[in-house]
This record gives sequence, structure tokens and C-alpha cells, in this order.
Amino acid sequence: MSEVKMTLDFLKETFPMRKVELDKAGEAIIWAKDMSDLFHLINLVRRYEYFKIDYLSDLTAYDNVDGIDGEKRFVLVYQFLSLETKLRLRFKLLTNADEEKAENSVLTISNHFPAANWMEREVYDMYGIVFRGHPDLRRILMDERFQGHPLRKEYDIKDRQPFPDNMKINLERRAVPLRRGET
Repeated sequence: MSEVKMTLDFLKETFPMRKVELDKAGEAIIWAKDMSDLFHLINLVRRYEYFKIDYLSDLTAYDNVDGIDGEKRFVLVYQFLSLETKLRLRFKLLTNADEEKAENSVLTISNHFPAANWMEREVYDMYGIVFRGHPDLRRILMDERFQGHPLRKEYDIKDRQPFPDNMKINLERRAVPLRRGET
């Protein structure tokens, strides 16, 4: 029996009430039922001797407006790694959390994994997902005056928001001199 198959069987046995699947690379994906379930899963894999999860390698999201992965609008994706065992685990959480409905916000994990601080800010900036309890939830990539969240599917790709006080950039084509005095 392959190691991937053994890991999948072990995860299904360890987490019987959750959807457990493998991605195309053979890495495990565990779907959390809600935010408290996600915290329970994170604490479990941090303490469980088999997993030894100690590193948050990525936290992102995607817009599930088409409903392919469930009835909720967004999917949060938490990618964890054990530096000792090299095991990767991915948790996914369906959520409707956005800034229009702060009561639906998800809890920050930045108090458990400091790297989550900037990752949660990026998810907030790009999707508008609010992380309750975050120490500094504000835009990190877009200008603070920017309206909307550019990775939401309803955001028009051609929509531009120029700010008159931005630095002028000359985009005209012209040769770059290779040596002094050359044009």
C-alpha cells in the first residue's frame, strides 16, 4: 500500500465526520465544518504525534460564487507543514464572511501562527473577508483609497481607479542607452 493511500486512510479514520480528499499532487485536503471545527482541527494536528504540524506555509482564499465547492461564497484555504515529518495538510473552510456582514467574520489564527498576520491581511485586501480579532486588519497590497476587492468574481477586470495624486509614470517606448552618451 502506498504512503499516500495510508495517509488518506489514516486521515479518514482520524477525522471521520469530515470530508477528506487528495489533490492531484497527493496532498491531503480536510474540509472543516465551521470556524470552531477549524480551530479544533488545527489544535489537534499541532499536538498529534503523527502530524507534528508546526508551520503555516500559506493562507489564501478563492471566490466560490459559482457554488462548485458548496453553498457559501468563499473558501478559505490553510496550508500547513510539519518541518520534522515533511507532511503537508490543507484545511478548507466554506464561509460567507465579508466586510458587509461583520457578524459572519472568521477568527484570526495570527495569535497561533504569526505568519498568518500578513496572509490574512492579503485575503482581506483581495476578497474582503474579515478576520475577527486580527491585530491590524487593513489593506496590504492595494491603495487604501481603492474601492472593492479585485479578486472577487464580480469585480470587472477592466475597472480602473486612478488617483490624481499618484506619481506619474511614463510608459512610452524609447531605447534605453547602453553606454554613456548613446541614445
